[in-house]
Amino acid sequence: MTRILFIELLGGLGDVLIALPAIQALAASHAPAHMTVLTFAPGDELLAHHPLVQQVWPVAPGQARQAVEQALQKPFDLIVTDTTYDGIADLVEQQGTGRKVTNLWRSPPSDERVSDRMLHILQAESLITPAAAHTHRHPRLHLSEAEHASVQAQLTAIPHPRIALYPDAGMAIKQWSCNRFVALGKLLQQRHAAHLVVPVGASLEQAQAIVNRLETATLWPRGSLRQLAALFAQLDGVVAGDTGPARIAAAVGTPTITLFGPSWAGRYGQSAPHRNLQGYPPCPERN
Repeated sequence: MTRILFIELLGGLGDVLIALPAIQALAASHAPAHMTVLTFAPGDELLAHHPLVQQVWPVAPGQARQAVEQALQKPFDLIVTDTTYDGIADLVEQQGTGRKVTNLWRSPPSDERVSDRMLHILQAESLITPAAAHTHRHPRLHLSEAEHASVQAQLTAIPHPRIALYPDAGMAIKQWSCNRFVALGKLLQQRHAAHLVVPVGASLEQAQAIVNRLETATLWPRGSLRQLAALFAQLDGVVAGDTGPARIAAAVGTPTITLFGPSWAGRYGQSAPHRNLQGYPPCPERN
């Protein structure tokens, strides 16, 4: 059995989902493999129940190098990292045995998605097969029957089509204004009789302000990332800024529209059938 360690410590919630196709393809190409992923909490919980991931080691903020040092005390046949800061790449290179890949970036062209770039590099290194790269090119989250059932029970009174408007984002520059979300919500209600769900992110007030201005809109309380994933799995679409929850929605198979501001959709966007709408990157406002 091939023992693989994948180090994903770039810091953003969406980063572990960007890396997930590479993780999946590595595990599938080396089956039977024992895949261990080192990543920040709470993103680690997204990998629970994944059939290709046997172990996830969560890392607390500010503990990246220490966590890598501890992980490297275990024997691995293959170590792959998308993280180089704090001398992490050097630590991996100094590991005595097994194969290592310490740079999954390597100056990608502007129109190549990061997740595709990782797959291309691993394929060029003969570490994944073309079949695995194709089969696992999309990230996939795996929810339990109980997780699905819990959300289904709460949504029985909300008919289809169900559309989520997710206004929160980790950076203010990535947030679309509440007024724009309200205008979009009204159009969706008028043209498609959509029933809107607004999940609470970091700001209850932000989500509540949108719900108060819309008809038949439901405020969804904040929960765990897996609870959010289970919600998205029961919806017909999600509109969100360039943020991790948009990737969560896509990874459970729900169509998404992602609103990009300063980040380039050609590099960070999600592949079809998902849609990416690009704002003007240098603009300091998202209104």
